[in-house]
Amino acid sequence: MDPQAIAVLSIIFGSVVSIVFIAVVGGIIKTWVKNKSGTNLSENEEFLSALREFKEKTDHRLSNLETIVTEERETVFLSEKSEEKSSEKEKQNDHLEIELDDEPESETKKGSGKLKNMLNQ
Repeated sequence: MDPQAIAVLSIIFGSVVSIVFIAVVGGIIKTWVKNKSGTNLSENEEFLSALREFKEKTDHRLSNLETIVTEERETVFLSEKSEEKSSEKEKQNDHLEIELDDEPESETKKGSGKLKNMLNQ
């Protein structure tokens, strides 16, 4: 073989070997740092107590919000009922007015009969 070909093959082979070596050593270091700094979360009592406290506060806030929303719905429902009652009363009053307008002509006054004739023309 040519000495230049041997040099090129040794450079390529050496590069591949060094890349693999760096990757393996980097993985080992990464695993070592991960195991050293991060313990199991289930073993960390401070974290668990803080998590429980956060959950309790969140549950309490959620129940307060549910209470507020329920009260708002009740007030809206009651106000809608009162509006419906008032609108029903208005409809009844309108109905009464219509009934008064539809009286037979014999009961109406003579002057109002002339006025109706004038309006009909």
